[in-house]
Amino acid sequence: MNPFMKRALVLSAVIAARAGCGAAEAASDPRATQLTYQPWAKICVNRPDGNSDCFISSGAKGACQPSGGGIAVWIRDGKQRSLSVNLVTKRMLDGTLAVRIDQGVPIAVPDPNCGELGCRGKLDIDTDFIEGLKHARAISVEAMTRDHQTVSLPFALAGFAEAFDGPAGGPPKVAEMSSDELKERSKRSANLPPCE
Repeated sequence: MNPFMKRALVLSAVIAARAGCGAAEAASDPRATQLTYQPWAKICVNRPDGNSDCFISSGAKGACQPSGGGIAVWIRDGKQRSLSVNLVTKRMLDGTLAVRIDQGVPIAVPDPNCGELGCRGKLDIDTDFIEGLKHARAISVEAMTRDHQTVSLPFALAGFAEAFDGPAGGPPKVAEMSSDELKERSKRSANLPPCE
């Protein structure tokens, strides 16, 4: 894998992690279902070869960790398209990962990377899939626990079409604040209580 591809995958993971890694129903702790969602946003990165990568992403963050997750449509050079998903949970997953659009049939994510805290994976998609997202109401990231219970993290698609078709924004910016305010905010963010 070339160095730029590695950086692009890391960027995708950072976007999902920044949104808050985890799953809505990941833990029996009710705080895991108290989700705060980020709106759909588009970020494009120009590569040294003159081409670009664009990410249209959203994320969810729970009131304890791990809880939440991320989803991103990745478009490379305006041609190659993929859907990256991240679902982190305290519960052990069986290694399967899927996405479901509205009430449709689950679409398996091939070869997900699963570990102690959940799964992530990438699904190759086409323009028809993206057009379907623009007209759908929700997309859910789904996994199965080892005790055969479904874990599902839904993302509303309101705002997806506008973000996809609109201009790219820059990376999220931190609002201006004093050093003390910034330290306190970082402390609160880093010290979310663990899900039970």
